[in-house]
Amino acid sequence: MHSLRLSLLFLLLATSQALAAEPLNKLRFCADDAQWPPFSYSDGNGVVQGFTIDLLTRIAAQLSIEIQIDQLPWKRCLAAADNGQQYQGAIDASASPDRQTTFLLSRAYYQLTPYFFYSRRQFPGGIHITQGHELAQFGTLCGLPGYNYSNFALGQTPVYDGTMDFSALVAMTHLGRCSVFIGRYEIVAGMALLGPDLLADPDLAYAPIPDAQAEPFYLLISRNIDHPEALKKHLDETLESLTQNGELDQLRRKYLSPH
Repeated sequence: MHSLRLSLLFLLLATSQALAAEPLNKLRFCADDAQWPPFSYSDGNGVVQGFTIDLLTRIAAQLSIEIQIDQLPWKRCLAAADNGQQYQGAIDASASPDRQTTFLLSRAYYQLTPYFFYSRRQFPGGIHITQGHELAQFGTLCGLPGYNYSNFALGQTPVYDGTMDFSALVAMTHLGRCSVFIGRYEIVAGMALLGPDLLADPDLAYAPIPDAQAEPFYLLISRNIDHPEALKKHLDETLESLTQNGELDQLRRKYLSPH
């Protein structure tokens, strides 16, 4: 019996040492192909760029490994990241109870501001609220498919998510099909990197949701890959290093302007 216990102990030790020694040789993440500027977006040649791409490139350089980031429809990206076969995770994601169950979350590396947007053509007197759930009284509230709005202080207000991008949301809001749409200010502003400046539209009004807090964003790490906790540790330690040496602040100054 003692001999069997010792054999099992040595086997467990050898296995744990082998796993600990297994190298991380590539970062494989997916991103939203609906574009998430200035954090991740593609140019006319399909080259993915932005704050998070630069950040992951620096993380990969510090770890001396390769990097692969592909754009997919967001729902498909989340499903593929969960599966863990093609990707280790997804980038630029907010937290929700479901995501915290499905994935491991890295330490946060930026924050965004929940806003609501409406048409002055439909509401010439403006929309004035003190709490997010009050938006329900104005009619249909719209958003984008697969996006997490649990941090927008909406209570039980339903969000119609049949519109595919922000330009279409603006058009539907001007037509009155959406009374209000919701989004993160920095992302709507960032759309100017890809085309028309949506916020330059004189008929589009917007304001922060008063009782919604600044929203942290994370890397989602699949629980179905080999050693997800080890990958999270690598990422978190490197993010901390980039914070301490000032490189993360340099990226923020490069891509983000105050509003």
